[in-house]
Amino acid sequence: MTQLRREIGFKTMVFLAVNSIVGSGLFFLPSIGARYAGPASILSWIFIGLVAICMSFVFAELVSMYPRAGGVFEFATHAFGEFTSFMTGWISWLIANVTISMLIVGGIHYLLPSETLLVKMLIAFTILLFFNAVSYVGMKISKFLLLFFSFLTIFVPLTLIIFGIPHINLSNFFPFFVFPPSSVFLAMFLIYETFIGWEAITFFSEEVKDPEKTMPKAIILATIFIVTLCVTLVFVSLGVIHWSEFSNSDVPFTLLSQHIFGSSFFLNYLIFAIIIGSAASWVISTPRLLLGMARENLFLKSCEKIHWKYKTPYISIMFQALVSFFVIVIGLGSYLTILSLLLPFVIILYTIVLLTFIRLRLTKGIERPYRSPFGIEGAAFLIVFNILLLLFWLIREPTSMSNFIMCILLIFLGVPIYVLVKLQDRKFVEFLFDHISRIYNIFIHIWYGRKEMNKLLNGLKLKENYNILDYGCGAAVTNLIKLSERVKRGTIVAVDLSKKQLEYCVKKVKKTRIKNIILVKEGEEMVRFHDNTFDGILCIGVLSYQKDPLKLLKEFRRILKRGRRVSILEFGKTLFLSPIPPLRSKESIRELFKNAGFRNIRIEERKKLLTTYYFITAVK
Repeated sequence: MTQLRREIGFKTMVFLAVNSIVGSGLFFLPSIGARYAGPASILSWIFIGLVAICMSFVFAELVSMYPRAGGVFEFATHAFGEFTSFMTGWISWLIANVTISMLIVGGIHYLLPSETLLVKMLIAFTILLFFNAVSYVGMKISKFLLLFFSFLTIFVPLTLIIFGIPHINLSNFFPFFVFPPSSVFLAMFLIYETFIGWEAITFFSEEVKDPEKTMPKAIILATIFIVTLCVTLVFVSLGVIHWSEFSNSDVPFTLLSQHIFGSSFFLNYLIFAIIIGSAASWVISTPRLLLGMARENLFLKSCEKIHWKYKTPYISIMFQALVSFFVIVIGLGSYLTILSLLLPFVIILYTIVLLTFIRLRLTKGIERPYRSPFGIEGAAFLIVFNILLLLFWLIREPTSMSNFIMCILLIFLGVPIYVLVKLQDRKFVEFLFDHISRIYNIFIHIWYGRKEMNKLLNGLKLKENYNILDYGCGAAVTNLIKLSERVKRGTIVAVDLSKKQLEYCVKKVKKTRIKNIILVKEGEEMVRFHDNTFDGILCIGVLSYQKDPLKLLKEFRRILKRGRRVSILEFGKTLFLSPIPPLRSKESIRELFKNAGFRNIRIEERKKLLTTYYFITAVK
């Protein structure tokens, strides 16, 4: 397995962590918090800051145990197995895409609030293209770019704090509770986004020197620094500006700068650079997640490739760039709407991470280079806190339920994607068809009826004494009965992975009293037959499940008698889903069969119910 290049040291990692965590939230959310809780919103910042520090301990322990490019995906793999790890990676990827969109949209809005949508879109695309180009050419250049943005992230808030302290008027904090005390809790939910980003940090693990020690220290130190910085800056802001004026500003630190310096011209550009810099961190880190998932065969296999020169996951970078372009187009609307979509994702993901932490703490014999001071009890408290925070938001905010339902639907979209990714895994295909056999047998007739069956059987040019292999027979008993009628003196061998499908076949075949059908359960490897065994091979929708369809076709040719035929039905594009590359066109299919050694290849393309069919016959 090709490794990424380890180029990041401790100091650099601290700055990168700061840049990953501090996003647009620090520059938008203080005024939103004040809008909901008034001066008491400072309590929201303190409480959520303490929660953030506790969360950093959890991430620090997990990343010290598994410092791999997949980050949170790797943690879940070791704790819960494949499906949960995929869903964790999927949610992380959704968060990354929404965050990138929110940061770029937020940055442009901060600098150019009244500009047209087209101009904003062109600026957003230019920024995204630049960051992806930097990411493509290597971590060395990316590192210096992110360090520059990290310096700005620290410099601007510190400047506002230092010059703002003399302008503080403590009377601005009284009365302290202008809203019910429960409003502090709602404000906590809305400012939660300020302290997210640990998952993005973990994606860099494979490029860090001595990650078992470096990563935990960097994550904890960066989090404590950010919490201190944010709480102090919000305190100064509420002290300088009365909360009623502060809460009505969409660009609160522009207003703060005007109160302190009398002008905000340069500050707007600096804040724009900071927010865009945080987007850069996510743009550069997220392809490492796709790399980790691809290595475990849970994402597009091509995303595993590392560039020979730059040692970067270049396919993952290009794929992520395309998705980010699309998400930014969708996100060029309300910042608050994007934020409301992001926060439920984050709470769900962090709850999974906390459950992962508990599961691994209960597993003995695992080496922990760093051990969190807050054990299982602390993680359990954080889970309860997250759930209560989410419930409080759902109860108090009128539009929260619709946003939450949208998040849940996007999360569950990962389930069919997981199935599609796993369709070339023989064990998974067996498991899948064992559990959906009844539903599958009902609906398959919509796409595969008598007309298609007769066309396939006619393609074999059958004779009464032929021996036929029905490979991947499923529960298509009608196929077997029709074959039996045409090869009365021959033998039909029907092979399938699914035990449930074959059991269904056995019941139906017994009722017909047909004697020349042999049903075979296939294991992890293909059943081995002697050379030149069969006079014909029938196969329906099996090639698309193969990691190596050429290997299967060569095996078909070996066990087929000279001059005899294969008759195959394969499904091509369905809706927006494309099949594996060798089955995407008549030309690629013809090339595949030629490479397997077949001749007289005939391919007929048809369409039915939004699905493309390929009827293929070929001769040995």
